[in-house]
Amino acid sequence: MTARQAWIGLIALLISLGSPLQAREIWTDGVPDAYFQHFIDFYKADPSALGRWAPGMRKISSAQLDATIKALDTTQFTYLYPMEMKGFELPGHMGIPIEELSVMAVRAGKFIPIPFQIDEFDKTGLIWIDGENDHPAEGKPGTFDDFDELVFMFRDGGNSRYSPTEHALEAGEILEEIRLDSPRNQPRYIYLVRNNPERSTADYVSADLKAGQIQSTLMHLDYEPDDFTQIQSMAPRLGPHQDKSVFDNIYVNISTGILNQKLRVDLDTRKNIKATPIAVRDGPVRVSMLVKARIWYAYLPTFFSQKFQVDFYEQSVTIPSRFAIGSVKVLKFFLMFLRDPRIHFAIDFHNLDGARVTFQSVYGRQEYGLVDGEMSLFENTMNATRLPGDWLHMDSNQGWEMFFSNHMPVVPNGLFDAFLNGVNMNMFYEDDADSLTDYERFPGATPRLGFQSSGLPRTVINLMGAIPKLDYANMNSLGEAIVALAEAENDGAFKKYDAVVSERLAELNAQGRFTTVESLADAFIADLDRMNFSGIPRDTFNRLVHQAIIDTTTRPDQLHHGKVLQRMIALAEEQDLDISRLRYATMDNTLWFPAWVGEGGASDFHWQVSHAPSASLKGSPTRSSAAAP
Repeated sequence: MTARQAWIGLIALLISLGSPLQAREIWTDGVPDAYFQHFIDFYKADPSALGRWAPGMRKISSAQLDATIKALDTTQFTYLYPMEMKGFELPGHMGIPIEELSVMAVRAGKFIPIPFQIDEFDKTGLIWIDGENDHPAEGKPGTFDDFDELVFMFRDGGNSRYSPTEHALEAGEILEEIRLDSPRNQPRYIYLVRNNPERSTADYVSADLKAGQIQSTLMHLDYEPDDFTQIQSMAPRLGPHQDKSVFDNIYVNISTGILNQKLRVDLDTRKNIKATPIAVRDGPVRVSMLVKARIWYAYLPTFFSQKFQVDFYEQSVTIPSRFAIGSVKVLKFFLMFLRDPRIHFAIDFHNLDGARVTFQSVYGRQEYGLVDGEMSLFENTMNATRLPGDWLHMDSNQGWEMFFSNHMPVVPNGLFDAFLNGVNMNMFYEDDADSLTDYERFPGATPRLGFQSSGLPRTVINLMGAIPKLDYANMNSLGEAIVALAEAENDGAFKKYDAVVSERLAELNAQGRFTTVESLADAFIADLDRMNFSGIPRDTFNRLVHQAIIDTTTRPDQLHHGKVLQRMIALAEEQDLDISRLRYATMDNTLWFPAWVGEGGASDFHWQVSHAPSASLKGSPTRSSAAAP
């Protein structure tokens, strides 16, 4: 044993003794010290070094991983965090051809390009891929517009600011200095540049639709090319467990009556539910896959199909579930036909002996379920829990972890949850080596994790029938719908809708819940805060909604939705905000893959997710144009 290995082993022992709840498998092999130090020097100078050096870093130790993160002045979270800026957040630079824009930073004293991409979207918020979308592009394709998105990694920003006297700009001009702030890191700076031909060679993630593969610097995923639900393998590319898949199967089963409970159909991912990747936007920081979900029955495609997208980053996956104005129509249509639906969703894992699993709702005493093939008392509690809370955490016991950030707008025991009366739901967790299913490839639940539900939300169904009847088909955004609905209030369009809500609120008040207008408004915002709104910053939109409820509501059991919308519009006008800019909302459910969640544990990692880095504009540096030839 070398002195370095002995030192790493001692650190591992101290960590495990000092914090047993945050036990972590320690990779002790490591790469040679001199080689590692050269890598750090190159990596601090240029983000593209990660890709060039990755093959030689496959045996990196845990201590070396931590040293890398420390050397870059990041936390476990901010190291893997991708930053996104909409075009309207860079108002002075819209209308420029996208191909003329790039991003640079000062790294190790040099002004260099860093990995970035600018993505475009359609009117409903789906990634824009020419020829593949059902709706027109938002703005002019190829031109940097309001709702285009600039994407880059927080860690790639430079700790030093650009200085015209110290750093050479060989071509083009600097349009904007952008400061990146994180609660636990020093400020970083990036620069939006025009007409500079330099581009970083780094490529953190890539996709091959024909082969059915997604690969990042740190992990790879294989799936059936014609059905993304049929994932064959998911494995890390670093450490002693590299290329060891931890994935068995995704299984979804929907059993429902059609018009009556006796005429039932069963749909599942083995035979009836397919999600076919049809196109991809493959950038250096993010891969956005456009997927078409379709239900098949009796080996024939049905009328139902829906497009959605999946975003892959180096160490995370996001499914930005959209709520656009058309979503109400789809939901209303299905609720008309379904009777007593039952849903079972499960992810079956493999090769995770010794892993630990928990989620926020059961984390009061920082307990974990241990994957050992047997259900413990705590694991049975997990299995009976109704909702997971804001997060779910799995330590793989292999030197890397999974952390799921839940952005479904249903806070446990919150306001929206109370309107799901009639639905029975609970988390599903099974750790049983003898539990077999006919859909798994590897026998046993080691573990099997998901959720299940039955029934329909009675109040929501009544609300669907009471929605004011307007021409939603010709509305392009949520903002347009808000304006139209506010006008409809003058014609009494919300009378039936308000009555349904008030009836349920009266029941909740009688139970001692939401008994003041303030608590009602707070509960509404607590659910709404899990969503992102495109066109108006989330905090700004939340303040508008909260104040509008307070200003128009005199009793906690009577909410007048039309008046709330009218007041929202008035408040927005007072603040020079155009409410019609609100396009759609997304529920950005994200699965992170950190090396570990850090010394503060899962709750602290969630705090960092909730207090993610932010960007602010600082203007153009003095004399930022390249000298004329």
